[in-house]
Amino acid sequence: MAKSEIRISQCMIVKNEEKNIERALSWGKRVMWEQIVVDTGSTDRTVELAERLGARVCYFSWIDDFSAAKNFAIEQCRGDWIAILDADEYMTEEDAKKLPGLLEELERRGLEGLSTGWQQLDDEGKIFSSGTQVRIFRNAPDIRYRRRIHEQLEAAAGRELKLGDVVSEISIFHTGYQRAQLQKKSGRNRALIQAELNEKPDDYEMMGYMGDEYFGDGEKEEAARWYTKAIHHMPDKLPEYDQRSAVTFTNLLGILAEEEQPSPHKIQQVYEQAAAHLPQEADFDYTVGRFFAAQGQAEQAAAYLETALHKLNTYGCNNRALHLAAELLQAYDLLVRCCYEAGQAEKCMNYGVVYLQYDRYGMGVLSRLLQTLLPGGRPHSDQEYQAVLEFFGRFYDFASLKDKVFLVKAAQLSECKEFAAYTASRIFTPQERTQLGL
Repeated sequence: MAKSEIRISQCMIVKNEEKNIERALSWGKRVMWEQIVVDTGSTDRTVELAERLGARVCYFSWIDDFSAAKNFAIEQCRGDWIAILDADEYMTEEDAKKLPGLLEELERRGLEGLSTGWQQLDDEGKIFSSGTQVRIFRNAPDIRYRRRIHEQLEAAAGRELKLGDVVSEISIFHTGYQRAQLQKKSGRNRALIQAELNEKPDDYEMMGYMGDEYFGDGEKEEAARWYTKAIHHMPDKLPEYDQRSAVTFTNLLGILAEEEQPSPHKIQQVYEQAAAHLPQEADFDYTVGRFFAAQGQAEQAAAYLETALHKLNTYGCNNRALHLAAELLQAYDLLVRCCYEAGQAEKCMNYGVVYLQYDRYGMGVLSRLLQTLLPGGRPHSDQEYQAVLEFFGRFYDFASLKDKVFLVKAAQLSECKEFAAYTASRIFTPQERTQLGL
């Protein structure tokens, strides 16, 4: 355990987590002052493994209330700061090493918690959604969780927590959205959400969470009903960083866009409601942009996609843009395609350049840039070819055989065969041309 001035208590509530417990207790072991595992009724080797790994194990009888269990865990902590992650969540060791320094800075600024990145992983371990979470906070008697499920950390008397934003510096990775885990949790979650709604029938956040349960199970029609109901119960003014309501609108837009006979009018209506409530949320524009792209309406799609990227660049992704932030390259790829199809050559080039700065091996983007720079229908001079080659020299290393082959192959596939031949004659050595059969 770490012995620095910053004392961090890592705690978690668990049940039958033998597959995850070792990783859950290993990633931060070097910086944690203590590690506490609160078991709620495991019947596997979770407790045995936790104790073997040096954690202090406590027991809590499960009462269908995540907040009650987490608040019990908090009360077992003796450190100055608390890190409360689930067993299926982790941080990289590199990010964990940053924690003491970040918390020292928080103390100097009088802040109470960290808002970190939150990356959700699919069955293949790939990020499919990005968000933010507050899982690391000061150990104070007035900071506790509320609600049985989808619990929220808050200060007593409704006071807003004073948070430090480190989304760009550290992230929590969550594997609990993988298909097997979702199916296992679905029935339990619906029951707990319904219990909350029985007590607070107008709770639009819980309605949105109920929509998520049906959405995750593929019951899109029922999910849409709950999302629509949630929107109906929303107040006229939402908090600026209302991630929950943003998901409600985004998922409803996605469902409407994927209907067998989608209604652009209905999609536009929901979009306008969403934008009026949360004008800085980029995912609304991203979702509608993808819809119009799928409908073959490139100009409209490009307009929405541009707006989405503008919002992301202007307002960031702290509690916003869950999907766009996770699919940024795909968004630029789609925008380049739509600009090209809409005949917007300058925008196609500008967004293509942005894309290549992050991934120079995007075949679709490179192909459209080549077709924009060397349009068909007329011959091109060697001077034009040389200018285009020099342009791409900003992105490709002509000392790398991989880069050279990729550029020539892209030109061939883009029907720029004369440019491909010109490029091959300029950038391949005689030995490489022989090796490649050119």
